[in-house]
Amino acid sequence: MKLKTTIVALALSLMGSSPAYAEVHRSEFGENDLLVSVSGEDWHPDGFEHGMSIPAVYVQHASIVLDGKDGEPAWDAAAEVKVPLKYGETGHALIKALYTDDKIYFRVRWEDSTENRDHYPWVWDAEQQKYVTGQQVEDSVMLSFEAGCYWNPSLLAGYQYDFDGWRWLAARSDPVGQAWDLMGNVADQAHNRLKPTPYPSRIKENVWNVKFDGDDREEISHQPWSQLDRDYVFRPVRPTSWYRAEIDSTGVTEIDEKLPAPKGKPAEAGATYPQYKAVKLDGDAGEVGAKGHWEDGYWTVEFSRNLSTPANTATDSVFTRLTQFSVHVFDQTERIDQTSESDRLFLEFLPEEQQVAKD
Repeated sequence: MKLKTTIVALALSLMGSSPAYAEVHRSEFGENDLLVSVSGEDWHPDGFEHGMSIPAVYVQHASIVLDGKDGEPAWDAAAEVKVPLKYGETGHALIKALYTDDKIYFRVRWEDSTENRDHYPWVWDAEQQKYVTGQQVEDSVMLSFEAGCYWNPSLLAGYQYDFDGWRWLAARSDPVGQAWDLMGNVADQAHNRLKPTPYPSRIKENVWNVKFDGDDREEISHQPWSQLDRDYVFRPVRPTSWYRAEIDSTGVTEIDEKLPAPKGKPAEAGATYPQYKAVKLDGDAGEVGAKGHWEDGYWTVEFSRNLSTPANTATDSVFTRLTQFSVHVFDQTERIDQTSESDRLFLEFLPEEQQVAKD
């Protein structure tokens, strides 16, 4: 008991804060990490960056057709939250969230002056008199949800964590009305077996992160995050992150289909032809519906998934409590270090009787 008291006192002195000791139920040191657990209190460490709240409004019957046009009356019940993005070319995203007894819906909207639905298309090279691979890259957006460990909103966090990714792609998933359901990993060291890709870390200083405790999968928790049991972990970051993401299914081998070049010269000058065809995914890989629509300089993408999937695993987010997530916009790029990404977001389910005020 003396050791525990000493550790708690040291932990609090490192945090530069002095709450009542009853608020901190345990703390411990790993080799490099500091872990502090809090139960039912509004306390948090100095230096912890709070996230923006995204309220999910309950609707009994959503009747939403995934078409990227968000014209259904159900969307009018949800508040639109303007979420700042950083690093890339996109300055912000506009997010709405709804849930029913069975499903969760997201609508993500962002400004983009060009509609890019081609992904390395076949283009005619007059000099070579043949089709070659063009340079156009499809637009894309991904939602990253915490998945079982100490998650960070950045895809290049500088230390290891897993995430559940829903990635919509204008060319390779939109035609079949899906998002790729990904199991992702960010690492702080090379993994030969996993073969991740290295990128410079975006986070340069050691950070605090939070994980919510509890495994109640019977009903959605409407408690505010400051009243939930949670762990804070203080972790050092490294200058390089290793990023890996793969389809969340062992039964899926192909996520897109490569098409041959057309025969003969193009009928019109400058015409392009798809080199990739979207593949309809089944099982765990095909559980997220998504559809996008571009109009007047904006993309609007609607996502939908069951609140709980048959797999019911850490890499398939189970929306039974407040859930952390982030938004990542790929504007004509595949590179993770060229994306625009949000800070920490808290998806917060509102009780059935509670509605949100709209601007």
